[in-house]
Amino acid sequence: MSRPVPLSVNVELLFKEAGDDLGERIRAAADHGVDVVEIWSHSDKDLESIRKALEATGSSLHTLLVEGRLTLADARTHEEFLGHVRAAAEVAARLGCTRIVTGSGVGLPYVKRAVQHGILVDALKAGAEIAADHGVTILLENLNTRVDHPGTLFDTTAECLAAVREVDSPELALLYDLYHSLQMGEAPERELTGAMDLVSHVQIADLPNRTEPGTGTVDWAAQLHGLRQLGYEGPIGLEYHPTIESAASLRSVQEVVAAL
Repeated sequence: MSRPVPLSVNVELLFKEAGDDLGERIRAAADHGVDVVEIWSHSDKDLESIRKALEATGSSLHTLLVEGRLTLADARTHEEFLGHVRAAAEVAARLGCTRIVTGSGVGLPYVKRAVQHGILVDALKAGAEIAADHGVTILLENLNTRVDHPGTLFDTTAECLAAVREVDSPELALLYDLYHSLQMGEAPERELTGAMDLVSHVQIADLPNRTEPGTGTVDWAAQLHGLRQLGYEGPIGLEYHPTIESAASLRSVQEVVAAL
């Protein structure tokens, strides 16, 4: 018998019905059977409320962001980036979170892509050293340029994986965002075959509008089964804009997962 597929809820987007306090949203997620959660920024949050909610519910915080949307292909941003990595790592340690997420930032006009790639890898190498000191892993996320993040340098899974391989550190891995990958016209089995050892987390949302699975064009039973076949057994991160009440949208995803 196959193991059930665990879910992780982004409480920035789901369970807004519980109010603005993320601690209350964490409690609401736990009340509906999900005890793994994700957040984005941390500097604008009531961290003590989050910590207490995690403790009270026995939930875990799976990811939070490295703040600052910096152009990492510009070496002049690296000092600031490393400060953001350090701050995120410290908050993560306080909240029992082991993964902090970054993107590549936008690319630079008139600079060769290979040059930008190398400069960005330098930033990730230095960030991974800081992450190691704090017991966390940096996750590099693929972001689509077609709809949500125009100008982003690393908009393909392949380029993100290439950077992770070049850094060659256990403190840097891939956050494979299936929504962004599909927006770029990628096929997960093609992108991830032979690379699952570098994937630390997966996030999903339906196309075309980043809503809950089942509201768009994606065959989620096939996609989630495919991820399992590739060897991914971690939580599936729900990072979508619900079109209905959060609990109802979550139930629809849970039904798909239960049928796998």
